Amino acid sequence: MMKNNNENPPPVPETLADVLASAESETQKTENVKIITEPLNFSLLLNALLKRPLDLLATIEENKSLPWKPLATLSILCLAIFGIVVGAFSGGTQFWAAPMKIILGLSFGALICLPSLYIFSCLSGIKASFQTVLGFLVCAISLLSLLLVGFAPVVWLFSTSSDSIAFFGMLCLILWLVCLSFGFKLINKAALHLGMKSSNHLKVWMIVFTLVTLQLPTTLRPIIGASNSLFHFEDKKFFLHHWLEQIV
Repeated sequence: MMKNNNENPPPVPETLADVLASAESETQKTENVKIITEPLNFSLLLNALLKRPLDLLATIEENKSLPWKPLATLSILCLAIFGIVVGAFSGGTQFWAAPMKIILGLSFGALICLPSLYIFSCLSGIKASFQTVLGFLVCAISLLSLLLVGFAPVVWLFSTSSDSIAFFGMLCLILWLVCLSFGFKLINKAALHLGMKSSNHLKVWMIVFTLVTLQLPTTLRPIIGASNSLFHFEDKKFFLHHWLEQIV
């Protein structure tokens, strides 16, 4: 009995790239996001920021309420500890001036970049209210602050054993950029969950926010190193120019 030559040919096996793309797509569709029903106290926020950030953001969106008090307390406490360790490099007034400048600088930078974040979020196709966008910015800053305090022992070691302001400043810069990248990752993950169609607008905002957070320490200098003056507002400098001066 002859075989029918008109039978459908066997399916062509998928390439590895197709399989991985399909698996990633299915993972994103079936990602399990749960609303946190417990009261958002300090300890629960710590656990949620590190392990369940999307659950925390979904809870903020669902409840239409931002737990700003515990998040602000967590951020200020972590930034203060990190600032004290940075201030230990020079000692004296820097023990209180460095943490004050770090807290005020980051808070001011987030405040002036919040409107552009909301605008770029809307342009990216994200379906979220202004309060939700504020929520994942605050959560990103809290996560960033938590990571910074995790690096505080490393910073303390070099602040007490090295007198090179160029090396110590570069160390703090690298740690800042690393922690900032985790904050951006949280924002990007939240944007994907909220239906982001294109990430180009958010990438532009991330570049702008990075530049802002690099310029503010120069505006509020000195944060690392001693000085006869608490601020140098009258001497305006671009952060790259200021860094080159310190290296030279």
